[in-house]
Amino acid sequence: MIRVDAVTKRYGPIVAVDGLTFEVAPGETFAVIGPNGAGKTTTLKMILGLARPDTGRIALGPEGLPPHDPRAREHLGYVPQRVEFPPARTAAEILDYFAALRGLPAAAATRALARVGLADVAGRRASELSGGYAQRLSLAQALLGDPSVLVLDEPTASLDPEATWEFRSLVEQLRREGTTILLCSHLLAEVERVADRVLILLHGRCAAVESLAALRERQVNATRLIVELRDDVGVALARLSQAGFACDTLDSRRIALDGAEGRGVAALDLLRDGGVAIRSFELSRPTLEELFLAVVRGESSP
Repeated sequence: MIRVDAVTKRYGPIVAVDGLTFEVAPGETFAVIGPNGAGKTTTLKMILGLARPDTGRIALGPEGLPPHDPRAREHLGYVPQRVEFPPARTAAEILDYFAALRGLPAAAATRALARVGLADVAGRRASELSGGYAQRLSLAQALLGDPSVLVLDEPTASLDPEATWEFRSLVEQLRREGTTILLCSHLLAEVERVADRVLILLHGRCAAVESLAALRERQVNATRLIVELRDDVGVALARLSQAGFACDTLDSRRIALDGAEGRGVAALDLLRDGGVAIRSFELSRPTLEELFLAVVRGESSP
């Protein structure tokens, strides 16, 4: 549904996006993350047709149309990070206006309000809407015409925890319905919850494209067992080494070793069978945030 091929965008001497290539498959939720200045906003602007690449090509939809083509824009819905609506207009009036701009019947506005759970507040003025409701109204506007691609730019950045949860639930429902979603977010918990794959941008370039399933597998494989002993680590190290376990000594009473795929349990059984007194133990694994940061920092592991 979205194909970005060797795209570069410069602003004077600044290279905002540098030879970027990626694809978003139909029905996929694809997240773009990266530190400030990585090129996320510029990438979204080019996909939305608000800016044009200096070199490279972007194609949207099954026909592979360029973003500035009006036919391509019919397939797109966009929710910006912050949105302002005319304060004196009601939610229904605002959606009626946007529906009319797109040549859609009034029933489309009514349907969009119901889809995001705003039917009960359709007569409420925009100035009376909470931040969460205003963002839902923005989503309803984006869903007018049932776009096949939904672009979300930091959609929950200004919301409180409850409104964030409600908005994410709406996005998850759209995902289940088969909508293709391109999400730009700095909230890794949000990305982890809804994304199928993640593009990590650094200095306008692709640092990595990872599936969440692959990241979770790496997370499990990086599990470490940390054991605190009642006595010096010497006896434990000797016994584990004889059995082929590679260990790291953390201090005079603590050791660490690979704990994935049952190896931690096997190591504990070995120590107990050998009469080694264990004070405590714990399994430790990197968070997905730590795995993302490891890529950003150019590290092989967190």
